[in-house]
Amino acid sequence: MATIIVGAGCFGASTAKFLKETEPDAEVVLLDRAPFPDPAAAAHDLNKIIRAEYDDPMYMKLALEAKEAWSRADPVVAPFFHKTGALWSITTARTQKLVDNYEAILGPGKAPLEILTLDETRSRFPLLGSCRFEGGAEQCILSPEAGWADAAKALQAVIKSAVDSGVRYEVGTAEKLEFGPECACTGVSTTDGRTFPAERIVLSSGAYTPWLLANSAPENRDLHAGNRMKAAAVLMCLFKVPQGDTGLNMFKNAPVIVHPYGDFPAECIPPGTSSGTDLTKCTHEFPYTRNVYNEATKQEISVPPLSHSDRMTWTRDLPDALKANSAKVRDMFFGDSVQGMTPDSYRLCWDIATPDEDWIISPHPASKNLYIAAGGSFHGYKFLPIIGKYVVQMLHGKLSEELTRRWAWDREIVPITTPYTPRGDLRDVPGYED
Repeated sequence: MATIIVGAGCFGASTAKFLKETEPDAEVVLLDRAPFPDPAAAAHDLNKIIRAEYDDPMYMKLALEAKEAWSRADPVVAPFFHKTGALWSITTARTQKLVDNYEAILGPGKAPLEILTLDETRSRFPLLGSCRFEGGAEQCILSPEAGWADAAKALQAVIKSAVDSGVRYEVGTAEKLEFGPECACTGVSTTDGRTFPAERIVLSSGAYTPWLLANSAPENRDLHAGNRMKAAAVLMCLFKVPQGDTGLNMFKNAPVIVHPYGDFPAECIPPGTSSGTDLTKCTHEFPYTRNVYNEATKQEISVPPLSHSDRMTWTRDLPDALKANSAKVRDMFFGDSVQGMTPDSYRLCWDIATPDEDWIISPHPASKNLYIAAGGSFHGYKFLPIIGKYVVQMLHGKLSEELTRRWAWDREIVPITTPYTPRGDLRDVPGYED
């Protein structure tokens, strides 16, 4: 059976690897618009946070499985994991929720968390000595088993593992899906005129998924994403940290820092001194859509720039209004404690967000042979070592009842509000141009 997987980000790469392991004689094609790894993919990044702290016990359990793979179980990705610990500003109620979740999974008294007051946090981590814990944070928790991964390198290793096992990697931009009788999906056509026929088509096309579905069958609203998912981007900035006691030395033994409250919810990953870098990444957790009128469907759809844009990779070409937000994140975290941090480059990181932040890993009910593996909602990367296993279970009809229900295309959606809920549009940012 021939399978084509559209998109070689976290979901697609992991699916290709696991599918070939499960079906060694099958033809598996991984299609992406750029040689691997695609620099515009959400997973193609300097680094990503690896942690298991989830309010939802289901995702915590999955994240613990993934963290075990990052830590030692999976030789493909383990070399790229750095266990620095992660520090969260948090409310006391949410701390208790995380403790309860951990103990339900690991056993009483086994929650791997240390609780700190805000003053204890500032004292223990001098780089946060002047941190403004805005917006309702009451304390901090330190998760010593968490850390970060060399994101692009790990993604490349997973794709290489898949290719080495027999997956065929093809470079091409998917233009539309092909359909036969009764809207059965028969393959994918690309902008350069090629067609890839297959018996199974897996869309792991991330932020482009709604646009691709709409353009493939403009008149068939049952095929479209509708309100199930929306493309959005968050702003990242790499700050160059100078050498010295008030610069790079302040980050020695520093954890990942996450502050999900206030007007500037943000996170920071410390410089990766093991790889010789003096760059720290700060992310403003404020997702922007980019709503564009789709002529074929006569609707607005949020989509990243369809032509090449440097703003989808690291660049200095962004509006001053966005750059100012990155500076505010830096100042909120480090104030006067760290001196001389200057912006090196910026990136708009695109992902596909669902209203409830559950993924969509599901057959498409409106098209036989078509399957969706998307909806990372800015928390998918950490699952790179395992997510493909669950996509393959879905393809084989073996996904658990709970996961089938939670990740279904036509599930009942109860929207939630988190820092990663889209709240603005790039077209409204002064100075923004594609």
